[in-house]
Amino acid sequence: MSLTFYCLSGSPFSWKVWLSLERKQIAYDLEMLSADAGDLKSPRFLALNPRGKVPTIVDEGFVLSESAAIVDYLEERYPESGASLWPGEVRARALARKAAIEGDSFIYPSVRKLVEECVMRKDGDPDACVVADAKAALASELARLATSIKEPFIAGPEPSAADFTIYPFLAVLRRLAARRPEHRVGEVVPGALSSWIGRVEALPYFEKTTPPHWRKT
Repeated sequence: MSLTFYCLSGSPFSWKVWLSLERKQIAYDLEMLSADAGDLKSPRFLALNPRGKVPTIVDEGFVLSESAAIVDYLEERYPESGASLWPGEVRARALARKAAIEGDSFIYPSVRKLVEECVMRKDGDPDACVVADAKAALASELARLATSIKEPFIAGPEPSAADFTIYPFLAVLRRLAARRPEHRVGEVVPGALSSWIGRVEALPYFEKTTPPHWRKT
């Protein structure tokens, strides 16, 4: 029985797990859910994850949610499969985990605020103050990230779960910038990150993980 991966197209946390599965070369069945169709609230999915959130995996009957927990599970459950999701050297591994935590804690909340204000808000124009504050917070965090990348990838010469955590947030931000140019959110991404972004997108399995609905628009 293979692993089943439940995800949502465009979800950065799903994307993190998808990239991790590909790097680990773990066989999986992809279950692409639709929020619009109500899949996240269906009895079938809520039986697996009562929170109604993705990503979720089922591995030989073992159900697990929360992307960070899933990444660590994949690394420990399949240590000999594919390539490692974390650096082997203890300090490099600690820095990679730190970067991943900072991405979830400090980059994602501001990206989410921008998406909520600029795309999802239904009761009027975006709050200019909220947009400005989110952009300022992101500019600071991404400038710090840009100066911390000393190697081809965040934690060294090989991609890690730190890259897979942070890249999807920037991809969402860049998509938002392209679709809502009037908010000028793209200006918060330092040019110094362009090379790193390009290296992630050049990974041989990257294209397979691109959100399906992004390929159509």
